[in-house]
Amino acid sequence: MDEKLSWFRQVLEWQQETHEPEEFLEFLRIDLFQDEIFVFTPAGDVKQLPRGATPIDFAFAVHTEVGNRCAGAKVNGRIAPLARALKNGDTVEILTSDKQRPNRDWLSFVRTSRARHQIRNWIRDEEQEAATQLGKEILAREWRRRKAKPTDSDLERAAEKLSIGGGADGLYATVGRGDIGIARVVHAVLPDERDPAKRTVTPLSKLVQRVWTAPKGVKIQGMDNLMVRYSQCCQPVPGDDVMGYITVGRGISIHRRDCPNVLNLPNVPERRVVIDWGTDDAQRFLVRIVMEGTDRHGLFADMARAVSDTGTNIQSASITAVEGGMQGQFVVEVENLSQLKKVLRKIRRVKGVLSVERKESFGDSDLTLADGSKASAPEGDPVD
Repeated sequence: MDEKLSWFRQVLEWQQETHEPEEFLEFLRIDLFQDEIFVFTPAGDVKQLPRGATPIDFAFAVHTEVGNRCAGAKVNGRIAPLARALKNGDTVEILTSDKQRPNRDWLSFVRTSRARHQIRNWIRDEEQEAATQLGKEILAREWRRRKAKPTDSDLERAAEKLSIGGGADGLYATVGRGDIGIARVVHAVLPDERDPAKRTVTPLSKLVQRVWTAPKGVKIQGMDNLMVRYSQCCQPVPGDDVMGYITVGRGISIHRRDCPNVLNLPNVPERRVVIDWGTDDAQRFLVRIVMEGTDRHGLFADMARAVSDTGTNIQSASITAVEGGMQGQFVVEVENLSQLKKVLRKIRRVKGVLSVERKESFGDSDLTLADGSKASAPEGDPVD
């Protein structure tokens, strides 16, 4: 009887915590129709979980904050992968860190609806905050361009006029996600305002406009902002001449200006954003480098040593023998364009190296257009 009451209380608790009916049905489907296992905390407390549950499921079963800050796990005294399936009788210790946060990848292997719900909640809140900040940057740049200073009341009225909930912050978040065009927002906030581009231009007005818009653009810093994505097709790094493209529902996608895919994007000026790189010494960007060389013995090792001498970490490396020589590639972690150029110079100086260049890496598209279609890529290459 006590077990049945406990189960019933759990169902009621989850019905109250979940905001969407689909999530509650997911709980019923996942938690009620799987075999169960029993695992232990280091203190000997028992936790009941569905078969296939992982240390992440265990962490959220202990406490939401333990799950949110889970950085690793020990199973039966040994470090174990967070995706490992637990077994009956396992003793699990969760390692936490104040810097750790839930990862979207966790959703691919967690088994309990509690863990899934809490991870989704965190991601949803974090994306909302990131979109709000990005929307503020985008609109601030637009107000500078128009020499306008709308008040919070103006923004709240505009949000209401556009049927956007959440007032000014809701408006910012909607702009940051790319769910609404800047022109519509400007018209709602400043209905009588003319576009500066359509005004009569004089030499004096050009000078004033240049001074007024001196800030380079929307500032981005690192990859922590969930509304900013760095395109894999051209792999931009700080120092590259870049531009941003506002994608529907996904924020800003950053491309190098010489990226072939930029030419294939629809020419919608309000979706193109000037970007100002922020500085973050802790941030690293992956770049693919390809080399060709002679068949000299030890050449590949010398190239790897040249990269390491610059203080650059090699993420992966490969080499292929070809007629009369070799072809190889490194994926390296760099802070900025200056460091990348230094790496390329060092490799070129290695005896036997015939050529070395930064390689573009085309992948699946992260540019969803307003009609839901994908931007086209150069022939033979998918767009990113």
